[in-house]
Amino acid sequence: MGKRKSQTPAPPAYGNDSDGSDYEVEWQVKPTPPKVTKAEQFPLPAQVAKKLEKSGRRGRKDSSSDDESLPETGEGLPTLTTAQIDAILQTIKNNKRLVLLVKNVNFSTAKEEIAEHFDQAGRVKGVRIPKHRSSGFAFVEMQNADGFQKAFLLDGSYLDGRKISVNLSESGNKKSATRIQLLEKKNAEILKLRKNNRKSVKAAEISLVPDPAKLQKKVPPPDRYLDKPKPKKLTKKEVKFVKKQKSLRAKFQNLEKKGIKA
Repeated sequence: MGKRKSQTPAPPAYGNDSDGSDYEVEWQVKPTPPKVTKAEQFPLPAQVAKKLEKSGRRGRKDSSSDDESLPETGEGLPTLTTAQIDAILQTIKNNKRLVLLVKNVNFSTAKEEIAEHFDQAGRVKGVRIPKHRSSGFAFVEMQNADGFQKAFLLDGSYLDGRKISVNLSESGNKKSATRIQLLEKKNAEILKLRKNNRKSVKAAEISLVPDPAKLQKKVPPPDRYLDKPKPKKLTKKEVKFVKKQKSLRAKFQNLEKKGIKA
């Protein structure tokens, strides 16, 4: 007699009902209760909540106005008026030297490129790039107050692919911490003045575009040798008179040589 094969029941294709379904899993997992904050547990009175909302709105307005009055760069802002420039120069010790500090300058930018960029504002007297520096900056000295005034319009402009910032500086190699703090305060004041000058007509008139009247060709001064006035032609009578005078002078000179007084 052959051994009988044990017939084990085949497992169902999609599992038994006892295995559990997705619905049973959801039924077994307890829902997590929502977190309740302290503000929801202990709500403020209605009047206090209204006062806090009003104060928060005012604080937002004040902070936004402060941010607007102190932008990072002066891009798009007008420059200072002549009166404001004079007042600032009076506070500088060596105000005969009109020095500007240019920040965010590319390390590969040459002095000639910086001078050419600031030549849009006015005549550049000199450019100095410190040899030992941790960041890209340079000092630009303008020739006159007009160029110094217009140079602030280059604040926020692009030089060699970088947006530069133009700030007030002072001449001198060594600067103490107090002098640096004073310069920072002055630059903050300049930025505020330029912000307020948006409504000033005098400040808005000043631009880097040259005046067309000044672009007219200036007549150069006369040259000593090339522009000598041509002598006028003498008439016949004037020629005869000149010849007579010359002959008379020659006669008197001959008499003086002979010792005869005429």
